Amino acid sequence: MRAVERLVRVGPGRWRRIALLVLLALLLSGCNPGAYPLDIFMEMHYEPSQRRLEPRRLAPPADAVPVTGGRTWVPFDQAAALQNPVPDDQATRQRAQQLYVENCAMCHGADGHGKGPLSGYFSQAAPVAPVDFASLRVRARSDGQLFWIVQNGLGNMPPFRDLLSDSDIWTLVRFIRAAQGAA
Repeated sequence: MRAVERLVRVGPGRWRRIALLVLLALLLSGCNPGAYPLDIFMEMHYEPSQRRLEPRRLAPPADAVPVTGGRTWVPFDQAAALQNPVPDDQATRQRAQQLYVENCAMCHGADGHGKGPLSGYFSQAAPVAPVDFASLRVRARSDGQLFWIVQNGLGNMPPFRDLLSDSDIWTLVRFIRAAQGAA
């Protein structure tokens, strides 16, 4: 009985403390970044739904839906085995020239020897200048490795995977080989 009397007789100081605790609880529940301000049983929202008497649904395999934009990522050491799927014909050479002028010539120069308009900037600000396509280092790389470098970037070279399609990058690899005199 005394406990009930104590609950009923709450003084003004206690009301303030209770109000402050309720206000604090409401404010903290608003900090939850989820879909619900106060999500007590959050696992219920993320379970696959199933109706009564419905046959059990199978979850899709983990790799069934691409989550990387449809491109598969290959490490550099495995890129050496990749083969260029773009044919080496006149249309490819014209497209390669166009892509090269738009994306690469400012650093690598019009002929691919690393003497573009920005090469002076690299010699002053960066320790690595744009590469000469006819150099032994570039000639020693496979087409797959060149594809990987253009796609992911290396050193001062930025990645072009978000700017160019895989087909366009392979086309640029054909230009690099043509600049070496190999094609």
